[in-house]
Amino acid sequence: MRVFYLIIIYSFLLFSCEKEELDISGKTEEFTMKSLIINDDYPIFVFLPSNYDPYKPNELIIGLDGEFRFDDIANIISEKSQNGSIPPCIFVAVGNSEERNRDYTPTKYEHGEGGAENFYDFLKDELIPELESRYSIETLNTKTLIGNSFGGLFTNYVMFQNRIDNPFNKFISVGCSFWFDSGVIFEYEENYSLNHSDLDVKYYSGMGTLEGGINLGSFDELKDRLKNRSYSHLLMDMEFIEKHGHSGTATIGFKNGLNYVFTN
Repeated sequence: MRVFYLIIIYSFLLFSCEKEELDISGKTEEFTMKSLIINDDYPIFVFLPSNYDPYKPNELIIGLDGEFRFDDIANIISEKSQNGSIPPCIFVAVGNSEERNRDYTPTKYEHGEGGAENFYDFLKDELIPELESRYSIETLNTKTLIGNSFGGLFTNYVMFQNRIDNPFNKFISVGCSFWFDSGVIFEYEENYSLNHSDLDVKYYSGMGTLEGGINLGSFDELKDRLKNRSYSHLLMDMEFIEKHGHSGTATIGFKNGLNYVFTN
């Protein structure tokens, strides 16, 4: 029951914060994507910042919880595109957040339906090809995935999938729900390590210091694990965000994460 109440509180904090009116430089679009894999519809929110080039390949950044996170991340990307600190890109946020307990969780467990595998297949086999048909996007596996809370859990899950056909090589996880299913995300890291000595990604993870003890301890554990694995080519920055809790870390972590993964 304690975990249940924590989830209710986290969900309230995640989705109840009043949004600011944002002044972004660029173009926004929206369409609905039907997934045959999941048999569900997803609103897709698109931001083409001022440095988006329709005649050249652009980086693709995909964010989760689109209904709630699109404006925040688009605003950050708009600012960065104007000051030249981010390459030409397109930002896409995936909606249908009411199904996040289904789509973002890797296993079936209380308060989660274990649909991460299907949702990952939707991203790489349905959504990304559709985006590549609509926009000028770099087709290499150099895309960025951003998630918070359960979205952060899903982001970590994707990072530990097969690198050969993984479209993402940059990952930004903020306030990851490490507690889910007794820390099952560590099993995915363990299984990956048994067959791989290389993890060619840039990884940022942020966690508020006012989070609960389980998440703080798990954050440190993952940081130690990744360091001790000595994965070839892994570049990572894992930081505590001082004096912030579960919801307050999101925008700060997104900004710090984008700073990190797009820094040479």
